[in-house]
Amino acid sequence: MHLLARLLPLVLLVLTACPRQGPADLCDSREEALRSSECQLTPGVPLEDRYLSFERDTDWYSVRMPSTTRPRSVLRVTASYAASSTPVNLSVSLLLEDGSELAPRRVDAHGEDAPRPVEFLLPFSEPGARVLLVLGDEPANPSRPGYDARNPYALTVEVLENPDVNEPNDTANTATFVPTSAQDDAVVGSASGFLSTDGDVDRFSFVVPAGQIVYARVTAPGLSPPPASRLSYQLLRPDGTVEDEAQGDSNGAADLGTARRVWEGGMWQVLVRASNSGTSSEPPPGDLRLRYSVDVKVLDEGDSQEAPFNNDELARARVVSFESKPPPAAVSFTGRLGSVPDKDWYGVQLPSNTAHTVLHYRVVPLSSGGRFPPLPGLPDRRVRVFSEVRGSSANDCVTKADVCPKGNGYGTDPAVTSLVEGWCGHGTPLCLHSSRDESEAFPSLRNLEGVLPVPPHTAVVRYSFLVEDEGSNWADDKDYRLEVEWRDDPDETSRKKGGVTETAEPKMLASDDAGTTFPAPPRGAEYEVSGSLSYGLGGLVGHEPSKGQGVRGPRDYDAVPTDVDSYSFILPSTLPAPMDRTWELQWEVADLPDGGMPSGLSLDLTFCDGDRLDASGACTFVSTGSAGAPLTLAYRGEPMRAWHSSTGGLGELQPLYSLERGDGVTRVTVRPYACSCFEPRFLRGGILHVYVSAVDRSDYGPANYTLRTAYTGYPRTYSTLDGGTASCPRPEGEGGVVPGCVFTRQP
Repeated sequence: MHLLARLLPLVLLVLTACPRQGPADLCDSREEALRSSECQLTPGVPLEDRYLSFERDTDWYSVRMPSTTRPRSVLRVTASYAASSTPVNLSVSLLLEDGSELAPRRVDAHGEDAPRPVEFLLPFSEPGARVLLVLGDEPANPSRPGYDARNPYALTVEVLENPDVNEPNDTANTATFVPTSAQDDAVVGSASGFLSTDGDVDRFSFVVPAGQIVYARVTAPGLSPPPASRLSYQLLRPDGTVEDEAQGDSNGAADLGTARRVWEGGMWQVLVRASNSGTSSEPPPGDLRLRYSVDVKVLDEGDSQEAPFNNDELARARVVSFESKPPPAAVSFTGRLGSVPDKDWYGVQLPSNTAHTVLHYRVVPLSSGGRFPPLPGLPDRRVRVFSEVRGSSANDCVTKADVCPKGNGYGTDPAVTSLVEGWCGHGTPLCLHSSRDESEAFPSLRNLEGVLPVPPHTAVVRYSFLVEDEGSNWADDKDYRLEVEWRDDPDETSRKKGGVTETAEPKMLASDDAGTTFPAPPRGAEYEVSGSLSYGLGGLVGHEPSKGQGVRGPRDYDAVPTDVDSYSFILPSTLPAPMDRTWELQWEVADLPDGGMPSGLSLDLTFCDGDRLDASGACTFVSTGSAGAPLTLAYRGEPMRAWHSSTGGLGELQPLYSLERGDGVTRVTVRPYACSCFEPRFLRGGILHVYVSAVDRSDYGPANYTLRTAYTGYPRTYSTLDGGTASCPRPEGEGGVVPGCVFTRQP
C-alpha cells in the first residue's frame, strides 16, 4: 500500500481530534437555551464574555420571569459590544416560549461607526413566563456576514418597576382622567407620566363644555445623554380626531401646547407618545428617565369683542362710524388672541370728504389678561388693513391702480405679490393697503403701526383691520389695544388742490453770490421750501429691516410706500461761460414732541439736459447718473467717494454730508468735498425737479421739514485728509485737466 494512503486515516483522526480555534461556542439552539444552565439568564445578572465567533453564528438564551413580576413591570434587555469597533451588526430577537415574537427584532446597523447598544424596554406582567433571546449578525451585505472572535458582547436582562403610575392608559377607554378644580376664572388640572417602554402611548382625558376655550400643555426637561426619540403630543376631540399636534426637541426637552375654542363639548383627550426621527419603522424606544407633565385649563372666552360679536370673520367685524366725527377722530378697540386660530376683525367707516386725510393705526400689547402662559414659540402677531373693492373684479384689483393702489409696485419679493393678489381673490375682493408682521427674530421691533393715505371720496369708505397670529399657532390671552385715528393732511391737500395728482409750482433757484454761509445756503423764504411727509413706510438707506432697525419689519408692505413732495426749481440758463455753478444744499427735519426724529429725507433728482432736445425742442430728462443708478441724495454718515475722486486708494474716502442736532431739528448739510454742482448742460436745460420722501423712519409722526438750496460760484475748495486743501475740478479752459462739473458721474 502506498505510504500516503496509509497516513491519510491517521491525519484525518488527528484533525478530527483538534478543537476549533477561538472561544468555545455555546447556546447554538432553542433546545440549549431551554435546557442548558449556561444558556439560562438570571434577571439583573450580566452575561459577559460571549462571542459571535464564526460566520452566521447564532446564540440562544432564555430567562424566566421572577414571581414578583406584576402589571407595572418592565422587561429591559440590553446587548452591547464594549469595543470601539466590530464587524458584527448585532441583532437581537425576543420570543415567547411558544416561539411567537415578543417584539420586532432590533439591529445595531452601525456600519463603519462605533457599535451602539441594542435595548428593549417592554411591559411584561406574567410571573414565571420564559422569554427566549436570539443574538446574531445582520450583515449589510448578505454574502459577507460578520463575526468577531476577539471582542465579546455583553447581555443583561432586568425586570424593573415602571415609574408611570398611570399605566395602563394607552387606549381611549383606559385614559387617565385628569382631576380638575375651579381656580379664579378657570377650571384647571394637571397630571404627569413617563414614556417608559418602547412604543408607549399615554392618554389623559378631561371634560370640556361646548363654547369654552381649552388650554393644553405638555412639558418635559432636557436629558443628558438625550433619549433616542422625541416627545410628541396630540389634542384629541371627543370623536378621536386630532385638533392639534406637535413634537418636541431631540434632547428630550418639550414645551408643546395649544389653546382652542371648543365647538364640540364632551370628553377631550391629550395623547402623549414618543416619535422616531427620520423614517425609522421601529417602535420609538422608551426611556425610564423621561418624565413629562400635562396641564389643562378650561376657560370662558375672555375677548370682549368675541363674546357679543364673534369677530373671527370680516362679515362680523366690529365697525365704528366716524360719520359724525370729521377729522381728527379716533377710536380704540380692545381684543386679545385667546385661542388658535384667532382672527380679530375691526372696521372704521369714513364719511365723504373733499380733502386729503390719513389713517393712523397702532396695535399696543397690554398687560391685562394672560390667564394661561403664552403658547410655545415667539410672538409673531400681524395686522393688515383693507378696503373692499366694490363694483370691480379681482383682476381689476390686481391690475388697476385706481382700484387698488400699488405705489411703486410689489418690489422684488414674490411673497408680497402672492399676498396682495391673494386678497384680491378673496370672496369680496379686498385691496391690501398696509401689512405689518411682527418679526420673530426681533422681539423689540416696533412695527405694528402705520399711516396710510385716504384720498378725497364722495361716498362712505370703510377700512377693515385684521389682527391675528401669523401662523395661527400662538396666543397669549393678553389684551391688546388697536388704536385708529383719522387725521387731516393739510400739506397734501394744499399740494394736490383737491385732486389726486401733485403739480409743483416752479420756484426760481436763488443765487448766493456772497457765499458767506457756504456750504450751507442762506436762510429766508427766497432760499427755502417746506413740507410735511405723513404716510407710508418711507425708503431705506442706513436701516436694514433684516437687522430689526427702525419701525419696518423685513416683510412689511404699504400699497403707497411713501408720501412724496415734489418741487421744481428754475435754473439760470443764460449764465456767462463757464456756466458751472456750485449747488448749496441743506435740509432739516423737525423733532417730534418727545425729542425723537421721525425720519430722514431722501431727495430724488431729475435734471433737464439742454444739449439733447427732441423734435419739439423739449430737453431730455435725466434722473440717473452715468453708471445708471438713480440720482438720489440721502444722509450717509460713513466716508464715501465723491464723484470727482480717483478710483484708487482708500485715502480719498470722506463723509459727503454733515449732521447736527439741536434747536428742535435734525440738520443735514452737503459738505464741500461732495462738490455738488450744476453741469452747464443742465443749466441750459433750465429746470430741476426734486422729489422729497421719508427715509429710515423711526416713528410714524409727520416729518415736518425745510429744504434750503441756492447756487454759488464754482469751483470750491475742500479740506483734504492730510490737513491741506484741494479744489473741485475746474471747468475746461481754466487750466483744468477734467472738464469742470460732471455731478452725475457716480463714484
